Formats: sequence, structure tokens, C-alpha cells
Amino acid sequence: MEHFSGQIAALSLTAKLLYSILGIILIRSVFRTLEHALSPHFGYGDHRYRARKMLTGASYIVILIFITILFEDRLKHVGFAVGVIGAGVVVALQDVIASLGGFIAIGFSNLYRVGDRIQVNETKGDVVDVSVMRTTVMETGKWVSGDLFNGRIVKIPNGAVLKGLVCNYSQGFRFIWDEIKIRLTYGSDHEHARGMLLRVANETVSDHLEEAQSSWKRMVDNYRIQDRPLEPTVTLDASDGSLAFSLSYTVDYTKRTTVKDLLFTKIVDEVASSKGRLEWASTSTTVVQPSAAAGIKAPAELASANSATSR
Repeated sequence: MEHFSGQIAALSLTAKLLYSILGIILIRSVFRTLEHALSPHFGYGDHRYRARKMLTGASYIVILIFITILFEDRLKHVGFAVGVIGAGVVVALQDVIASLGGFIAIGFSNLYRVGDRIQVNETKGDVVDVSVMRTTVMETGKWVSGDLFNGRIVKIPNGAVLKGLVCNYSQGFRFIWDEIKIRLTYGSDHEHARGMLLRVANETVSDHLEEAQSSWKRMVDNYRIQDRPLEPTVTLDASDGSLAFSLSYTVDYTKRTTVKDLLFTKIVDEVASSKGRLEWASTSTTVVQPSAAAGIKAPAELASANSATSR
């Protein structure tokens, strides 16, 4: 062993640099071959992803050990130089250091993991990879409606999780409250409308309501959150010349767009088959003045009547 160490120490700096480059290429090639050969045996999805990440991490460790052994004799004399230039390196690589700190925070604080839907500052999407420096996200929204993928891959520096907003739709309570609004005319049967909306909502979200209630109970038990019912609710606001109904309900975050489309489809069918009990309010609905409703003529009508009398 000492003879081997002596041979390594006797190599020139140029030779060591050449061997280091060749060694890194060889180690990476070996681990890439292992990755392609072993990946089919780990199945698909999360298991394969974890296996690939483990092999990549192992290759970095082997490279680090190889470089340490190769330059062991020179590393003994660079301690002072490292201390002198350390401050400059910290300033120059502050973004890199922040990303490394963010990576540690993501792992130890369990901020998110692969497969979670997250929002970091203004970027929202599903996490497809978490590397040492960046988090890769399949983005949703922006120029497409709802929570549909827009096809753009976004790489977020891990340091962003230390400075900005981080939302996770998948951890703990994976359901969200959503809301749709409809406007009907003043002449519509508001009681019938309320009953119709509740019935349609209960029929649509009933398949996941029990799971949502169980998940919500765990949240209430573990955190200081005010308990509230998860069943759909309807509120009415009679303003702007129409009856404005708001339907609130809980939905799995992955099904938000689909459920909203299904609700609107059923509501449109219900209004169409209501035989006039429910009517959509026009955006140009005329507001009925109290004087007209009480049978009192408006000023314009009085002027017209007076003119007719004088003739």
C-alpha cells in the first residue's frame, strides 16, 4: 500500500491531471453502463427514478475518493491557500451555495419530492426531478386554462426555496376548495336553483368526499386548524340585476379542471331542462328601479303623459 502511495506521489502534476480526467471519464462510463443495464430491473416510475439517483450519487462519491487519493500529497499543502481564498469563493459562488442549502432544506425539511405538485414563487407544476442545484418542474397554467400542463419544462434554482414562497398541493391534505359562479335572472326560482346546485355538486364530488373528510380530520388533529364541513355549499348574492350563486366544493387537486367542466356541463343541462324556472342572466340585464316596481311612473314617463294630456 505504501509502495502504491509512493508511486502516486511521484507522478508529476501534469500526469495527475491527465489521470484525473481519464479516471473521471472511465468512472462515469462504468456507472452509465450500470444504469442502463440495471434500470429495467427496477420497474418503472418512482423505483426506477430512485435507483438512477442512487447510481449517480455513488459515481460522484467514487470520483471524489479517486481525486482525493490521486492528489493526497498536494492536498496537505493547500490548507493555507484554501483559507485565504475561501472568502472570495463564498462571494463568487453564493448562488451555488444557496442552491446547495436549498437542496439540503428540501431533503431534511421534506418541502417536496418527485411527483408533488408545487408552486415556487410564480412557477407552478409537478416535480419531475430534484438535483443538487435545481428542481425540474413540468409547468401548469400560464397560457393554458386551469391546471393543465403547458408543455414547458422549468428548472428552478434550489436557493429559491430559502427566499420565496413554497406551496405544496400534495402533502397532507391533497384536496383544495374550488368555486364556480353562475348568474340567473331575478325571475328564476332561487330555492330550486340552490337545490339543483347542491344536488349536482354532491353527485359529482361524492366519490372522493369520504377520503377528503378522513384526510381533513388528520389535518385538524395534527395542526391548529379550525374544523369546517367539506360538503358543497351554495351562497346567493342578489346584486347587479341578477341572482349570483357561488358553489364551493372540495376536489382533488389533480382533478380540478375535470370536475369544474363536469359541474358546468350538468348545470347547463339542468337550466335547459328547468322549463323556465331557471333562466340565465344576460350581461346587459336591466336593473328594475324601485319606483317602477311600486307602480310609480318614472320622470320620463310623467313627461310623456303630460305632453299627451296637453295635446
